[in-house]
Amino acid sequence: MYIKIYTKSQLILLRRLRPLFKKKYRLPKEIVDNVHHILKSKMLGTKGFIAILLNTVSDDMAEIRDILDCYPQKLRISDDITGISIPDNKKWLTKGREWYIDSLELKENNDSDCSHIYVIYSMTLKDLYGDEG
Repeated sequence: MYIKIYTKSQLILLRRLRPLFKKKYRLPKEIVDNVHHILKSKMLGTKGFIAILLNTVSDDMAEIRDILDCYPQKLRISDDITGISIPDNKKWLTKGREWYIDSLELKENNDSDCSHIYVIYSMTLKDLYGDEG
């Protein structure tokens, strides 16, 4: 399950709905702030968007590609994974997780039209560091 954001108006709606969720299910403020920063400073392109994956992923980009389901477009993975500092408040979306932002390029049939997908996802500490983490 994921949240897909294309425009600033969708982000504003998400911000206004955020307090209505119980604290256990509330999206961390740091994630919403990062979405705002991306919308403000990055060019998404015609088919670009921001995806917030609520369920954890394992260490596998194929899993993220399958979740986004952008077939028949070609997704090219970039190497600019950035960590998001979110305090562990023992709630569902933060307990034992580390959050990251990665960007993917969405290529159309011609190489001149390129959109960007920013994926915000989490991984469990066990998946990242094994049982010793």
